[in-house]
Amino acid sequence: MVERVGGERIKIINSTDAPRGKRLEVKAERGVFRVVLTWHALDGAEDYNFSVDELVNFLLCSEEVVRGHGNRFIAHKRLNRHLARVVYEYEGETVVVITFYVAQVNRYFRGGIFMSPR
Repeated sequence: MVERVGGERIKIINSTDAPRGKRLEVKAERGVFRVVLTWHALDGAEDYNFSVDELVNFLLCSEEVVRGHGNRFIAHKRLNRHLARVVYEYEGETVVVITFYVAQVNRYFRGGIFMSPR
């Protein structure tokens, strides 16, 4: 389960290519997370010149998480006047990042709230 991590150090300990994207094992102080970054999400990060490490940081060290459509969640991290948005869902215990983009902070940021993922 992805929760706010704050200033926690994170490290990608394993990365493999899969048909759907990159399958990662990410170590944080609270344990190891399984994350899949879809090719679409990776393309979005590349469009904005963000690395895989930065994308994972936006996900695990978000300032707030809001509910999206269906069973999806959106992790927010402010970037001055912009907002990194990581859209993800769960497949069992694996976090699947669907897409990533940058938007205007005043359009989506709600002030640091966290919606329960389950």
